[in-house]
Amino acid sequence: MSATDAQHAPTNCENCGTPLQGHYCHECGQSVHNPTRHFGHALEEVFESFWHLDGRVFRTLRDLMRPGRVARNYLDGQRARYIAPLRLFVILSLLTFFVGKLVVHVDGPAIQFGGEGGAAITNAQTVAEVRQVEARLLKKLEAEEAEAAKVPGVNAALIATRARIQGEAASRIVEIEAAAKQRAAAAAGAQPHATTTTTATPATAPTATNAPAVATTPAPKRIKPGIKDNGEWRFNDRPWDEKTNPVDVPLLPAFVDRWVNRKIGRAKANVEHMADANQFVQASLGAVPTALFLLMPVFALLLKVLYLGSGRRYLEHLVVALYSHAWLLLVLLVMFVMNALDQAAGNKGWVPVVTALVDAALWIWLPIYLFVMQHRVYRDHWALTAVRYLVVGSIYMFLVLFVVLFAVLAGIVA
Repeated sequence: MSATDAQHAPTNCENCGTPLQGHYCHECGQSVHNPTRHFGHALEEVFESFWHLDGRVFRTLRDLMRPGRVARNYLDGQRARYIAPLRLFVILSLLTFFVGKLVVHVDGPAIQFGGEGGAAITNAQTVAEVRQVEARLLKKLEAEEAEAAKVPGVNAALIATRARIQGEAASRIVEIEAAAKQRAAAAAGAQPHATTTTTATPATAPTATNAPAVATTPAPKRIKPGIKDNGEWRFNDRPWDEKTNPVDVPLLPAFVDRWVNRKIGRAKANVEHMADANQFVQASLGAVPTALFLLMPVFALLLKVLYLGSGRRYLEHLVVALYSHAWLLLVLLVMFVMNALDQAAGNKGWVPVVTALVDAALWIWLPIYLFVMQHRVYRDHWALTAVRYLVVGSIYMFLVLFVVLFAVLAGIVA
């Protein structure tokens, strides 16, 4: 033990109050080292008996039901009765998103666009038929949106699917109208020739060789570089190809252009394989744990900045952040289980009613819980707590969405 640690070491156990005779309490076994005062002790506590689960699991989960109790008791020195915050966060994160990837699926013809949707729109021969197919698919999609409203992370994928259906329909309508104009132009070019050859005299009648040429095809449509049109990725008004028509960024060296085109090729292949919204949801669920883990120190830093006068150290704010996220993960886990029960019951009978009520109660209680927890831990005035809560929550939610989106895009081009 260093001189600094010895100076701040308590004489009585912070958990049970027994006079200390060494580094560990002979009554409850709690270490004299406080992980909120020394980063090395925090890491030591994480890796020590990582998978050792005992009665602390039930005590931690039981006390976690009451806002702020676990975090406040842990910061007050009662650490032996609870699972360490980082260990609890990691275990719940792995469990929650493992269950989420198993049970959260977006199925149905309107979502699996590469099947019925794409073929039906492509095979439509008139604008009216395209509009009819589009309306049918969007109607099915509305039913999926209503069902998926209680599943976290699905709405973004359904919005992307809606945009894809509408874009495919618009592209098909452009093709049909272009073909109609081409046929009309061809008919208009043939009509004057037939009339003049029957009325003009042989001396003045125009022949096939001196008749004015009539354009039978419309001018090609200009497409901006990088815009996907009818399934094609184009550059310089031609289909993009890594070898024959690569993207050439001005003023950048050749090796950078090669790297950009390799990434474009990987992204194109991954997007083409991502045929339905379910794959997008799975990718998002896989990115959320990484985003939460990377942003956890940022959340603690925000608390540190907003509570500069509280006298708490950064690692103490990190404890609050970890236990609040543990509660968030626990809520998501329950929602995923509710989704699994819905699927098992076939969304029929009384099960959807119960799961919908549970989900609604959790969505209402979640922000209230986090607010009450912040108030009880920091013991601040309600009004100041509300202001700090809104500031931290707004900034952190923006960061989480940004990092998740970045992780999904990085996975597409990887």
